[in-house]
Amino acid sequence: MIVVPQGDAAVVITCAAHPGEAASARVHAMAAAVRAAALPGVVALVPGYTTLVVHFDPRVSRTAPLADAIAALVPVPAPSARRRWHIPVAYDGEDLAEVAAHAGLPTEQVVALHSAAVYTVACLGFAPGFAYLTGLPAQLQTPRRSSPRPRIAAGSLILGGQQTAIMPMAMPSGWHILGHTHVQLFDVTRMAPCLLLPGDRVQFVPTVAEALADRVARCEVGP
Repeated sequence: MIVVPQGDAAVVITCAAHPGEAASARVHAMAAAVRAAALPGVVALVPGYTTLVVHFDPRVSRTAPLADAIAALVPVPAPSARRRWHIPVAYDGEDLAEVAAHAGLPTEQVVALHSAAVYTVACLGFAPGFAYLTGLPAQLQTPRRSSPRPRIAAGSLILGGQQTAIMPMAMPSGWHILGHTHVQLFDVTRMAPCLLLPGDRVQFVPTVAEALADRVARCEVGP
């Protein structure tokens, strides 16, 4: 673990050298340890793939003592009770066949592999509510498109490299489109605008497009 200053109001904790499930687990364990320590002046925690940024009020604390206090913390394992989302998705995306061809698999097996995996929200970024999901099966890892699209619709289920995600709003993207959902990931009118939060588990439920409007995301708490 490496703790370094970021300006005069934040420190960056590097928890792992490379992204992945193990790295995300260490980042979230460190975040739990910082929360439990209730260090003076800490105002926000921002988890990434391999890092945790700790923002603090410089009127209350200083960089060096805070960094020393963080370095002395022992990471706390993630609690066994975690939010697990089941999100209905129609696998009807225009790039599904291309992803299948790259993997050397029939489209039905791509759908089966993608929907069987349990993903972890590693971090939020790029746009409000955009949740980067780790746990994509190795067989489905596909290079991003050589030419990004100028606009992908909100709710699109996408895949790029080792990652998969849902577009929270219409945006440009070079990721491949596997399908779509009606579940809204970001809504400023909700008490908690972002549906998915770092540490959440996510599993996609294959659904015919005609039934999506009647299906909602289901959340349960468990291991």
